[in-house]
Amino acid sequence: MDIFSGGGGAAGAAEAAPMVAFEKTNGLKVTLFPRKEGDGSVVVVAKFANSLTVPMTNFVFEAAVPKFITLSIQPATGQVLPPQTELVTQTMRCVNSTQGEKGLLMKLRIGYVCNGTPVQEMGQVGGFPPGY
Repeated sequence: MDIFSGGGGAAGAAEAAPMVAFEKTNGLKVTLFPRKEGDGSVVVVAKFANSLTVPMTNFVFEAAVPKFITLSIQPATGQVLPPQTELVTQTMRCVNSTQGEKGLLMKLRIGYVCNGTPVQEMGQVGGFPPGY
């Protein structure tokens, strides 16, 4: 048995490499961990990192996808990103009606308050592995 074969995880699931979806120097970093499930759906776990020395509060992460993708998004595990941490995550499930023929694409909207100032960020992420 090869302990380095990457076994484990759900049967039929295939993990892709983590993807940096958004990064602001001295601030917020959003990393996506996509995984293709045996039923063809894609589960994406977003991990949020705060590199500042102050918390980000009232944190909200939203994603939009093209019409050929059905997105269900769970609430984030918290609305406060403590300083110098990456404790908060959010899970999304995507079903691509083209079975991956057209690639997964997400538009992101991120909101939070930092030092009493509301911040709105926008981004877009593509480049998911073929078939996602």
